[in-house]
Amino acid sequence: MKSLATFPAITSNNAAQPKLALIAEGGGQRGIFTAGVLDAWLEEGYDPFDMFIGTSAGSQNLTSYLARQKGYAKRLIRGLSRQKRFFRLGRGLMGKHIVDLDWYFDKTTEANRAIDFATAKQSLGERELLITATNSRDRAPYFLSPTGDSHQWRELLKASSALPFLYKQGVKLTPWLNAQAANEPDAPDEKSQELNVQPQADFYLDGGLAAPLPVREAYNRGARKIVVIRTVDAHFQAQSAWIHKLRSLVCVSGYCPKTIDYLVQHEQAYQDELAFIANPPADVEIVQIFADEKLQSKLLGSTDSDLRHDHKAGVAAGKMYLQQQSALENNELNEIDQADVTTSAKSEYRDAESEYREAEYHLGAKQIAAQQSATDQRLSA
Repeated sequence: MKSLATFPAITSNNAAQPKLALIAEGGGQRGIFTAGVLDAWLEEGYDPFDMFIGTSAGSQNLTSYLARQKGYAKRLIRGLSRQKRFFRLGRGLMGKHIVDLDWYFDKTTEANRAIDFATAKQSLGERELLITATNSRDRAPYFLSPTGDSHQWRELLKASSALPFLYKQGVKLTPWLNAQAANEPDAPDEKSQELNVQPQADFYLDGGLAAPLPVREAYNRGARKIVVIRTVDAHFQAQSAWIHKLRSLVCVSGYCPKTIDYLVQHEQAYQDELAFIANPPADVEIVQIFADEKLQSKLLGSTDSDLRHDHKAGVAAGKMYLQQQSALENNELNEIDQADVTTSAKSEYRDAESEYREAEYHLGAKQIAAQQSATDQRLSA
């Protein structure tokens, strides 16, 4: 784990209580599947989580989930992300952003598209929300916490979604994003405080480059049940969904070899997380939520019908998860009830056995007394 200040990473679980974490994978427009899952949960008022970690589109989905804005993410993905103003490959030839995140997030300040950051902050409370981003200087993953300020929160979301090549050098996060905002557990040392050392302002890129599936980070922060909403098919284990599209765009342009390095780094990080999920520590439960059928949307350029299909698939998956959780809880309650019945039965049996033995003892004593009385009478005669 990294923050804007150069302090030690979290490498072990220091939490007093095990946590329940929710991780939302990125995937561009495929994030509409995640939006569907979360919309199903909002419909039922389901939010038992202690920790949230979002990557790229996943961080936007988690924010709207915490804001309790059911249908918000679906509306933006089907609306803003399909407009030519947002995505135009030809702009790259003119030295401009192929994906115009500035325009996109400016739109989220308009009244009819505004994210309710105040509600998101209130519903988050004392829980953790971590937005992943990749530092363009050291290429390390950073897990950043919003302070509640709408501008700062929006900038974190933009940085987490800034794919290299598509959004040039990334988003510059200024020194006001301090160690606290970065969720850094260690305080600055006294020397740094005396010298008034400020965190370095760097450019940050899509969190999926260095932390595509931050399951290990959740575990290291104390999560012992981790729910991961995936934006790929269940059988898909080779590469993350958006890598094919981005690699083809880069190769066609013959531009930006540094981007290829990012893709290689991403693939390694992705494989490492899949290996952790496949062989997790014994004290953690990892639940992955996939679509029942193949998702039809893409990183970019999806049709509206594809997006509607995948949102419905997400809603179905979200409802199925709730049904499974309800069934598990009912089974646990039944087991507890059975255990109570068994314990009660055993107790009643022990009480009855004790009463029987006591009665048997008194009966035996009476018999002995009667025999002794008869003997005494015979002797006296």
